[in-house]
Amino acid sequence: MVVRLKAEERRKQILKCAVKVFAQSNYKATRVADIAKEAGISEAAIYRYFPKKEAIFLEILEHISVRVITVWNEEFMSKKDALQVIEAMGVTYFKRMIKHPDELKLQFQAISEIDSPRIAERLKKDHEYYLSFFKKILVRGIKEGTIRKDLDINTVAWILNGIGILFNMAKLLKFDREFGEAMVKSITEQMIQWVKA
Repeated sequence: MVVRLKAEERRKQILKCAVKVFAQSNYKATRVADIAKEAGISEAAIYRYFPKKEAIFLEILEHISVRVITVWNEEFMSKKDALQVIEAMGVTYFKRMIKHPDELKLQFQAISEIDSPRIAERLKKDHEYYLSFFKKILVRGIKEGTIRKDLDINTVAWILNGIGILFNMAKLLKFDREFGEAMVKSITEQMIQWVKA
């Protein structure tokens, strides 16, 4: 029996199933038929919501990025200073990686698909936003007097972005014994010691 879902619920179901299927294989090998099978619907039903596989993948990538930024914004708004924001972001991001490992795989798969102009554009846009967010934290800290004024904000933003990529890679490569929450806190603390006023 096919369950009738409202359009928005069906879209969410397709995306959730697509994350699982992409993570089990990879973007190139995954077929729309595989996603349809996982969702328990026909391929034609998927094409009513998405014109092609790439559109599904792009929407998933955007959704992942939006969720990361939403959580970081919550940290930005709730912490009393920029150093606390940096500290909280590292741990929060690490916990999110553990909670959503399939999404983590998709972010790395996307890097291997940069020959697709739309996927490359999506990744670039996401990382530009991450960089601008890191700069926003640093500017806040400089204004508060918690972060050194002599730092090159662009360079530090790139380093913070690189640390996020390092966290992802360590988790995907299963460096679980060497790279747990304690290591994340240690790296974050070292970063804070470097930038604080």
